[in-house]
Amino acid sequence: MKELNDIENLIIKSLDATANEDELKVLKDWIEASEDNKRHYFQFKDVWDASDELTDLKNKNNWNKLQKTIDRPVIKWGRELIKVAAVMALTALVSYALFNFPNEVEDTIALSKVVVPNGSKTTVHLADGTTVWLNAGSELVYPTVFNKESRNVELKGEGYFKVSHDAEHPFMVSAGEIEVKVLGTEFNVMAYPNAGKIETTLVEGSIYLNKKGATANSGITLKPGQKVTFVSGQLEVAASDMALDISWMQKGFNFQKAPFDKIVMQLERWYDVDIVYNSKTFKDLTFTGKFRNNETIWQVLDVIKMTTPIDYKARDGKIYVNLINE
Repeated sequence: MKELNDIENLIIKSLDATANEDELKVLKDWIEASEDNKRHYFQFKDVWDASDELTDLKNKNNWNKLQKTIDRPVIKWGRELIKVAAVMALTALVSYALFNFPNEVEDTIALSKVVVPNGSKTTVHLADGTTVWLNAGSELVYPTVFNKESRNVELKGEGYFKVSHDAEHPFMVSAGEIEVKVLGTEFNVMAYPNAGKIETTLVEGSIYLNKKGATANSGITLKPGQKVTFVSGQLEVAASDMALDISWMQKGFNFQKAPFDKIVMQLERWYDVDIVYNSKTFKDLTFTGKFRNNETIWQVLDVIKMTTPIDYKARDGKIYVNLINE
């Protein structure tokens, strides 16, 4: 039991950005050791994120109370390490960046990095009151305290932002080759490195979107219900199908004539599986359907199989999908 207490103390230090590199390495190895450890970490982080008195959690008495609210799993050390995408996932690792202020004095700002493994989602609460929901396979880098001029974060993957309004301090999202500037609003950004495009969908408020390094007047201001797609170096605006564009926030899938490669990418992220198929054979195959995300990967594939000429089998930890010749 002492060993688990030591691990939980490491989790606290990782979440409040006081753990050193050696401690983070110990925590990383523990998370990777079993699914029970991973589940316990997620339970712990959920309670931490939901608490309204984070600073009080450092107090031993309050911490003992918190421990009682968490289901303690039995630690099982297996022979094979369980794959956990991105070792630093959900551990608020601390790195440092230097920001130059007008007085040319370099202040050190602590940065936190949240990496969401495939098969998971998480919620991040920023210092200014902004909330970010992160989809599977995503990364968010943000300062623990925003500077006096702006609020800058960096996104890889997909995130839904509910930004706390502050007219004097614009909120900036850097995502791949684009930047999104906002004062207070709700919007979704999809910027997975392998997606071949970046999509930004505005739900409420107003945002200004531009290519990095472009002139100030070359960007686009979006209205609610609009979506801008950045592809082949160009910004394209269109009406958004909200049910489709932010379906992951409703905890489900919504495919509308979706190419098979897009389906595979989403299924691999959501279920943390490896799907093998011939992209050339499947290049003309599309699928339309909705799922609630309560289904297993096998149930999803069975539904797709009912309406499209495919077959699949699992072997050596991978799923092999083949096209059936009619």
